[in-house]
Amino acid sequence: MGKKLTLTGANAVRTILKNKEDFRADLRDETKDGARTTYVFDFEYDDHVGTFTIATEDGDIKVAVLNLSMGRIISLVNDANIKKLAQYVLDTSL
Repeated sequence: MGKKLTLTGANAVRTILKNKEDFRADLRDETKDGARTTYVFDFEYDDHVGTFTIATEDGDIKVAVLNLSMGRIISLVNDANIKKLAQYVLDTSL
């Protein structure tokens, strides 16, 4: 079982990356619009669930938004590590 996430969500992505074998993502939706592909995943980690939206364009991650059940939204704007998590999810869940 992975390390618990803090209620504030601080360092949540870093914690998930350290325990990524406990992070499970299932593809719910995939849409294409020109060169952009958007993926929506349902995820589970420890006792948290939520959605993870990732948009790629020409193989580059342009959008990554993790919506945690604890009411915290983490994106590229507020956590640079989310790009690593997004790449991990794309590599292992598609």
